[in-house]
Amino acid sequence: MLLDNIPLIDRFNRPSVGGKVAIRTLFINNGEFIDPYDVSACTIFTKLANASPASIVDGTDGLIKSDATSVVLMNFGVSGGLYTTDPHDGTLGRVTSQRMAPPYSDNNGYPLWNKGYEPGTQASGIFRVGLGDYVAVLDGSLALSGGYFIRTGGIGADYQVGITVANGASSVQDYIDVWTVKLYQDSEYQLFINNFSLYNDTFTTITEPLLLTTRNRLINKKLRYGEKVDMKITTDITIQNSTLPEETKNILRDYQISGAQVQIQRVNQDSVNQPAWSSVVDYATDGTLNSTITTDNTIIYTFDTLSKGAVAGTYFIVAKYSYLTQNFVSPPFYFTIT
Repeated sequence: MLLDNIPLIDRFNRPSVGGKVAIRTLFINNGEFIDPYDVSACTIFTKLANASPASIVDGTDGLIKSDATSVVLMNFGVSGGLYTTDPHDGTLGRVTSQRMAPPYSDNNGYPLWNKGYEPGTQASGIFRVGLGDYVAVLDGSLALSGGYFIRTGGIGADYQVGITVANGASSVQDYIDVWTVKLYQDSEYQLFINNFSLYNDTFTTITEPLLLTTRNRLINKKLRYGEKVDMKITTDITIQNSTLPEETKNILRDYQISGAQVQIQRVNQDSVNQPAWSSVVDYATDGTLNSTITTDNTIIYTFDTLSKGAVAGTYFIVAKYSYLTQNFVSPPFYFTIT
């Protein structure tokens, strides 16, 4: 994925210990993506030593234990580790569901907690990249550190005593990322726990150019007018070099496609008096991406037939994406709206 035009490695794409890893999570409620009122922190622990949630979760309030400080490997907060004595309580300038522009401070002089990503030795924070879509960047190429707040009986405003945590998530093993989140202004903070791993076998060498082929397939073939659905295009990758050992091919297959975008055109029935097709969805031209990619290289574009002004008829969708050093464009896949 790209964050402010800086390429990151997704957590499921075999990230290396020295890469910029996107510790990303998406929040869903009642089947819809939502922005939580406040994303307070993303805290990293080793999974091996904390296989049971009881080792870090307080059984009383369901939050991270105050005595878990010694096992915190890294912490990302909206403060980015720059203001370790300033509490994060969801007040003006500290609500992570906003992404703000320079000069990165509000009228009261508070730092804005969700400014643009700039790689540096201090944790740059937690970033909102879309509706319900948040990411912290674990940069193993830097001597990264982040601010961690010891809670004194609560969460948010009760984080008063700050310490700086040097990144300890820098070895080949499994980790958990624990997100401290308040879903609504009047709700309590709660924890969401995910997994990721870091690897050292992502580096490999080959002695000849790669012979790559990809094959795509559209899952959705029939839509109904008024639907808002995910158009899903699967991707199969074949490495045809017969001289490459199977273990090298397996490493290469684990790499994810990137830069996915889609274009949707409507087929005009009257091609005599008008063009053969008309554009409904265009590729983005400003460097942004209009699609997401799953772990198994399925391209997803959310198509809202109402907002795009679609009518009943025949359409086709085309996806373009990159894999390693090569760019690919899928054949047109036809579907209908009735």
